[in-house]
Amino acid sequence: MTHTSGAEPSGTPRNNPRLWSWVHNEQGQNGQHGQQSLPPPSYQSFAGPSNGYSPTPFSSGQPDLVAPVPLGFPQKAPSPESGRDSSSSGETVTANKDGHSKSSSSNSSLSKSRGSGSNRWDSEFFVNKASESLRYLTLRQEEHKATNKDELKDELKGKRVWRVGGVGMWSYSLDEGEEGGKRELWRDWGGRHGKDEWINAAKERTEFYERESRGVKPLFRWKLVNRGGHMPYDALPIGHEDNGQVLYAARAWWEHGLHLGKAGAHLVNGASISYAGDELTLDIYEVLCGPADPTLLKWMTFRHGERSLVQGWQPVEGGRESNGSAILLAKGEYENGDHPGKCLINDDHACVGWGGGEVWVRPFQVLAYSTTNRR
Repeated sequence: MTHTSGAEPSGTPRNNPRLWSWVHNEQGQNGQHGQQSLPPPSYQSFAGPSNGYSPTPFSSGQPDLVAPVPLGFPQKAPSPESGRDSSSSGETVTANKDGHSKSSSSNSSLSKSRGSGSNRWDSEFFVNKASESLRYLTLRQEEHKATNKDELKDELKGKRVWRVGGVGMWSYSLDEGEEGGKRELWRDWGGRHGKDEWINAAKERTEFYERESRGVKPLFRWKLVNRGGHMPYDALPIGHEDNGQVLYAARAWWEHGLHLGKAGAHLVNGASISYAGDELTLDIYEVLCGPADPTLLKWMTFRHGERSLVQGWQPVEGGRESNGSAILLAKGEYENGDHPGKCLINDDHACVGWGGGEVWVRPFQVLAYSTTNRR
């Protein structure tokens, strides 16, 4: 029995998963080892609106709240001397009316050229910094709200959509008290509700993410794909088949839990999850979407004999077992492919679907945010 069904159709996102391969792991407690490889050159200069927010001047409406300077940004605006307006020869190049260029060494021309460059550099820098400050402030506010059970209930009902990642019912909380509250809430909710409620909430999330807005939105989002629907244009490549066909992370409702698996335009029904030893194909599911930017995400690697302990890093949102236990987004290599799947906290393996069955893979990796301040 096979889980694939032919070549990818036209229109499928074509991001090369072999480029999205930055692996990060830190020598730490409990035998965690590994090495960090540098991001591919094609990602070194990543920038643009896909960071998850539109350039919006900072305005919190609360003058007594001051957002700290986020990590990853310089403390001073870059000098225009280092920009493309500077010239090693000290000459300013302009154009004649006939289209031919001419050069001038006058101080006034040089001053005007560099003056306009300075304004542009300063404007871009401060707009980006204001946007990052707004995201940081929003993150702190959302983290506080996510500790309220009523807010979490509204999330499950589709009445609340979080504006940042790493919070809410589907995220694993590093605070054991908060995580215990989520487990208890999901055991009660999942036992009394079903697939229709999950679809409704997933639809509300997707509509919020795709709505044009200048406000803060999560850098990475789970988007709903309905029966017969197309893969989202910004689906994040996670792995690949042995023949190079792209695989994405998927999640779907099953047996009172939200389980993780894989999606692809070539898969039967579009997606599959592994459960109780079987690979189950699904035609209604969510797909993880966002920029393939290794400065925003990292893979935590667990070798043979190592367990997936979460200490000092924030996993990307995943799912929940019927008993409330958090499910993490994982992947592992099998049969010359790199397959998205799932793992539990303290597991020594990841579970992936293959050929109609569920396979345990070691070593494995868990997807996490590169920094707790940008998500």
